[in-house]
Amino acid sequence: GFSDPPALEISEQGIEASFSLGLPNIAVGVFSLSNLSLGASLTVPFLGQQPLSVRFNFCERSDPFRLTVWIFGGGGFFAVTVTPAGVQILEAAFEFGAAASLDFGVASGSVSVMAGIYFRIEMDEASLTGYFNLKGRVSVLGLITASLELSLELTYEFSSGKCVGRASLIIEVEVLFFSASVEISCEKRFAGSNGDPSFAQIMAPYDDPITGKPVDPWAEYCSAFAA
Repeated sequence: GFSDPPALEISEQGIEASFSLGLPNIAVGVFSLSNLSLGASLTVPFLGQQPLSVRFNFCERSDPFRLTVWIFGGGGFFAVTVTPAGVQILEAAFEFGAAASLDFGVASGSVSVMAGIYFRIEMDEASLTGYFNLKGRVSVLGLITASLELSLELTYEFSSGKCVGRASLIIEVEVLFFSASVEISCEKRFAGSNGDPSFAQIMAPYDDPITGKPVDPWAEYCSAFAA
């Protein structure tokens, strides 16, 4: 009954034994629950600084379960890694959206919209991410194809108190044997001040690592405006 038979992998870093078990799909009318799986792994390291760890998961981030009701759907996963010292990594994600496709003979297209949250705790650090994905594709007679993928995410870092926003846009066009793609991405950090050096720390005197001579950043800053 194992979709991934129990496996044993031995390397220079240690031994890892793992397995996964696929669960049957559930479908009742317009409701369906699919792609369910359970997994576990045990890692025994050969290096003393790395602890023994056990991981349990319900589906995977790259292969989440799927819950659909008509054109609406969602999914998610949950995983936790435990060591003798406690929980090392805990992560979970849940998403919801809709998908639709149209076919007019000479032209066809599809679009999907998905939004969700991803939570992760690793040792003493934690983050919470909200994301939005939009994918669209249109094809005319199979000769001209255009696709668009928009991804937005906003991550809150508990350790620094900062929010990190990321956005990417990918556009692909195919005409017969010619194809081209353009990708645009950006990232911005805002809010919070934990972990940032203070003004006094930035302007504190220090010794030049090359010459060994003392350097006074505040004096250099002031002299730049003296002229």
